[in-house]
Amino acid sequence: MVKDFEFFLKKGDAKGQSPDKNLAYSTFKDSLERIEFARQLLNKAKPKYVLENAYEAMRESADSILYIRGFKSFSHEASIVYLLREGFNEKEIMEFDRFRRIRNGIKYYGKDCDLSDAEQAIQLADSIISKIKEKMRFK
Repeated sequence: MVKDFEFFLKKGDAKGQSPDKNLAYSTFKDSLERIEFARQLLNKAKPKYVLENAYEAMRESADSILYIRGFKSFSHEASIVYLLREGFNEKEIMEFDRFRRIRNGIKYYGKDCDLSDAEQAIQLADSIISKIKEKMRFK
């Protein structure tokens, strides 16, 4: 998957815009609420619901960096790849993208996931959100 963010800009799946600090903070706050919700669902709901919320928490936190840096993404892949510009390593990006593909299978093709995938998604979301919080100095 790993393409350069420039690919998505040229394709129109992302665009430059004025930095939006308010939207960035609001979106990041949503990611914190969503990962907490995913944790609450763990062992109480189907693993697929946990994974979907953990994935969305990661995506929202990634989008928050885009907003504050002056970009808007129209593609989940673009939001994920952008994190390479922020110093995330390729292993983290590949794992994030793996959860994107699992989530798409759940959402659009009636697939499921197991508990270990849901737990791993929460762990990765915690790591990504924490790094974004540190980079962006979000409170």
